[in-house]
Amino acid sequence: MDEDLNRTVSAFRTLVTTLKRGKTHERLTEAAGIRLDRPGVEILVSLLDAGEPRRIGAIAEALQVESPHVTRHVAALEQRGLVERVRDPDDGRAWRIALTQEGAEAADKCRKVTTDWFEGALADWSAADRTELARLMEKLADDVTAHLRAQLVIK
Repeated sequence: MDEDLNRTVSAFRTLVTTLKRGKTHERLTEAAGIRLDRPGVEILVSLLDAGEPRRIGAIAEALQVESPHVTRHVAALEQRGLVERVRDPDDGRAWRIALTQEGAEAADKCRKVTTDWFEGALADWSAADRTELARLMEKLADDVTAHLRAQLVIK
């Protein structure tokens, strides 16, 4: 196997493991000044990134989890006033999940903390290296996602 590919996969796993650690999540929510579990943060930030209300299935797909998992967490977020159900304009029988003002603020704080971490880590990188990293990370995310989706459809 290609040594560069091994290094890439190893580095990616290290980064994902670091970001998914419980302690990292605790630091994130503490710095953001909110108390939310990891799935709650992921749902709020996913909705913020989408820029519009989304159906449960679309949230689940974006997070690559099952719909019942999202449904449970959305119910808890709804009870806390962080999200609300709104009618789907394309299908009046269906509902979409929308951020409330408080939910949008919480998601924005979490995103800012994470962005600040990356900004600190990349502080000594040149603008060209940062631009190249952004381009390659987007390409990697798109290509790995497309490849895995194609494999799951076939199997």
